[in-house]
Amino acid sequence: MHGLALAALAAFAAPQEELRPFLARHCAKCHGPEKPKGKLDLSALDPDVAAGKDIERWRLVVERIALGEMPPETEPRPPAADAARVAAWIKEELRKGGVDASDADRKLRLPGHGNRVDHDALFSGAHAGPAASPPRVWRMSPNIYSAFIPRISGNKDGARGARVGQPFSTSAGEGFKDYADLFVVDEPTLTQLLRNAQQIVEIQTVKSNLGKQVKEFAALVDPAQPPSAEQVRAALRRQFQMGVLREPSAEELARFEELFARNVRDAGPEVGAKATLAAVLMLPEAMYRIELGGGAPDAHGRRMLGPRELAYAVAFALSDQGPDAALLKAAEGGRLASREDVRRELERLLADPKAQKTRIMRFFEEYFEFTAAMDVFKDLPRGQWRPEILVNDTRRLIQHVLDRDRDVLRELLTTNRSFVNYSVDAQKGTARPARIGNKPEPPPKDEKEAEKRKKNPKPRQMEYWDLYNLPEDWAWTAEQPLELPRAERAGILTQPSWLASFATNDENHAIRRGKWIRERLLGGVVPDLPITVDAQLPDAPEKTLRERMEITRKEYCWQCHSKMNPLGLAFESFDYVGRSRTTETVVDLSAPVKQGKPTDPPVTAHREAKLDASGSVDRAGDPKIEGPVAGAVEMIRKLADSPRVRQVFVRHAFRYWMGRNETLSDSPTLMAADRAYVESGGSMKALVVSLLTSDSFLYRMEPQALLRPKNGGPSR
Repeated sequence: MHGLALAALAAFAAPQEELRPFLARHCAKCHGPEKPKGKLDLSALDPDVAAGKDIERWRLVVERIALGEMPPETEPRPPAADAARVAAWIKEELRKGGVDASDADRKLRLPGHGNRVDHDALFSGAHAGPAASPPRVWRMSPNIYSAFIPRISGNKDGARGARVGQPFSTSAGEGFKDYADLFVVDEPTLTQLLRNAQQIVEIQTVKSNLGKQVKEFAALVDPAQPPSAEQVRAALRRQFQMGVLREPSAEELARFEELFARNVRDAGPEVGAKATLAAVLMLPEAMYRIELGGGAPDAHGRRMLGPRELAYAVAFALSDQGPDAALLKAAEGGRLASREDVRRELERLLADPKAQKTRIMRFFEEYFEFTAAMDVFKDLPRGQWRPEILVNDTRRLIQHVLDRDRDVLRELLTTNRSFVNYSVDAQKGTARPARIGNKPEPPPKDEKEAEKRKKNPKPRQMEYWDLYNLPEDWAWTAEQPLELPRAERAGILTQPSWLASFATNDENHAIRRGKWIRERLLGGVVPDLPITVDAQLPDAPEKTLRERMEITRKEYCWQCHSKMNPLGLAFESFDYVGRSRTTETVVDLSAPVKQGKPTDPPVTAHREAKLDASGSVDRAGDPKIEGPVAGAVEMIRKLADSPRVRQVFVRHAFRYWMGRNETLSDSPTLMAADRAYVESGGSMKALVVSLLTSDSFLYRMEPQALLRPKNGGPSR
């Protein structure tokens, strides 16, 4: 027991009795009285949790247990149900003492923390649900709002639309950007929305629009004569149709007619009419996705989303445009009230080449994070770094794989095919090279200049195909994707866009690359960086990155870096802009420093150091993929065949489309989605349909009921 004094816990009654052996088994080794780690000694904890004597230590204990940070991964892990039961009991006791111990629960709901839910428990089949999401009012995303502006203004003119400011933002942190309970409409947002509503109405009522899309508004702003009651009702109905995609109820219509009369009386005909039209755009439905569930609760207390709620949920799952006419018609006609109804509409939309499905591509953008390349400055001459071209190449590759829709994840991780400098003419629909900005040198003026250039040629500028290690004389072709060397390239993680995203302006970032692999492919958890740690590698340009990272092998650092470094260093066969390489350039301290005039800066000599791109996969949750690897390509291909990696991918897809992290209650949803993906031969469409027809997507249930223990154990 390592000296842990459990006598102090002898007074604990059931279920407290479960706490004593739990602490002895999983905590005593590190947190006994003899050199307790983190200076956290649990041997003398006051057994009366609610009394308040050891509140801070109890809060720390329950947070570490709830977040899965205690015991550490190197020690035997408690069953997820046992840990949840103990944590729930401690939190309840703290609550009795008037202490809020929900910090861990709040953290578990944040993007980037979903992996803290035990993976094996999720896919064990031991948790039968009931699966559902909490009732919620999901604030519109910036993407949805941007698509809303041209629709509501009745005008596709981008110049006019640009005058309407973006009121919304999303998370800048790790994980997916748009979680349902992450954002609210605060006072600054509301102020911007009000300004936008006024501006939109100004756009709607310009003369060019009054004769076209919104002709119903003409009577409201006609200075010659006041509108009739029927004209006011027609204008209000039109604004409802455009603003919230439905007809107003009789009660709403009467209320807005009364508002119109009052506004006209107080502010005059034109100003009053415009204020009333703007008020429609301030309805909650214009700011939020309301998902409360309609109808009677089932045996579990769950309420299925109503037809209109489902129409919006299905539409916004695939695009930013809102429901199309067919989806709204199905909802209004009673043909969107069951799981099979939802499946029918999803399959229709997924099969329709004209239906927008922008959120599927956005999932891969946020999952792989390769678009971050556009935010990373590179220390290259002006005009030679155009990351948007690299990002577009990767998007093209993803779409190519999605169009085939077979073994999607494995293809995205292992294919040696790539699009290079590829673009499509928007008008002609034909492939063409993207403009990269490198201007060819003009021809020499005369023979003298030609001879001079021959003797002193200018250094060749880097071209974008150099990042793919193509020959210098490579000629662009529309026959793409290209076959790249299998020994050098394996999927998205060896695309220059991804490699550049996880690098600095002039060198690699093996730690961030390894963290991505640990969290996105292996489903592991890397604790947050302690505020007391200075996370800087030594400034030693004469050393390779691997040599400089030796400092992270100190015991205090290695607890976390052991999860990242062996994975990230395998990518050292690529440089900071994604070129394959066999050596690394470092400063040569043995060479003399060259200097011209006294005022000239010194010129440092460099040498090419032999590259070590070896790595290893450890503590992966799948013994078949663990062990040393010679480099990134070998590691990626090994991981791509792992069922665990596939299941972790399904978990990330769940978070994106549900707008929240998974809980143990969602186990049936995740297992069914994984099964659908496998049985369909790796179809992304099948995975999406499975998730969007699951109980987790279709039903709403109060959080307290979702967390209520069943059969003596917690559902979370």
